[in-house]
Amino acid sequence: MSDNQGSAVAQAVGTMLDARGIKESFGTLTVLKGIDLAVGRGEVVVVMGPSGSGKSTFLRCLTFPEEPDAGTVRVGDITIKAGAAKNQNDRRELRRNAGMVFQHFNLFPHKTVIENVMEGPIAVRKMEKARARALAMDLLAKVGLADHADYYPSRLSGGQQQRVAIARALAMEPQVMLFNEPTSALDPELVGEVLAVMKNLAREGMTMVVVTHEIAFAQDVADRVMFMDGGVVVEEGTPGQLFTSAREERTRRFLGLINRQPQGTPGKPVF
Repeated sequence: MSDNQGSAVAQAVGTMLDARGIKESFGTLTVLKGIDLAVGRGEVVVVMGPSGSGKSTFLRCLTFPEEPDAGTVRVGDITIKAGAAKNQNDRRELRRNAGMVFQHFNLFPHKTVIENVMEGPIAVRKMEKARARALAMDLLAKVGLADHADYYPSRLSGGQQQRVAIARALAMEPQVMLFNEPTSALDPELVGEVLAVMKNLAREGMTMVVVTHEIAFAQDVADRVMFMDGGVVVEEGTPGQLFTSAREERTRRFLGLINRQPQGTPGKPVF
């Protein structure tokens, strides 16, 4: 599937996320050279690429914790142009529309599991405490951790902490979920429980952009796979197209290396 085909699919089902011309540099190093991505309602797009390809930086640019040098991002009804006067209200609304799950769980260690999940709805959405607690319990049940609601994060495994992080992101009721290497910091035996939660979200119709090297997950869940290298999109297509008949030699070489590694192998932080 070409970039134009991907955009056509997104437009046909209603574009939930639209990023255009995203560029970013760190000093003299150009990390992103003008990335475009349109994601339709209910689509799951997996982004793959080697360390330093720019994929994680691109994901951070979508909600502006990383300020891109150029480009425009729209999530839902909120559009933000890089370099324009910073409108904090728009940025807060955009982040509410796009839930982010990071490599590391970033839970508040002094709060219980349910308090971590309740924090956003109460502090940002101004939700009444009883309603926030009911929502948090529903979401903890969704990720299989309702019986751990009163635990502190230190009592949880890495996989359990990441599932709490997913519930916390869902508590903001986002229109799009962004996952940045959500299993790379986990021991291999814990990866499956996190991927199972993500697969369920995809089956329920959640719009998702996932930076990952988990090929089996991409094959099962992704509508499109986008391969990045050197700050550009080398090619994209359906999992069947990319994993069996990639056009570009660079893509084929990368996938060959990934296929020789055990899935769930912890990775290192990347651009």
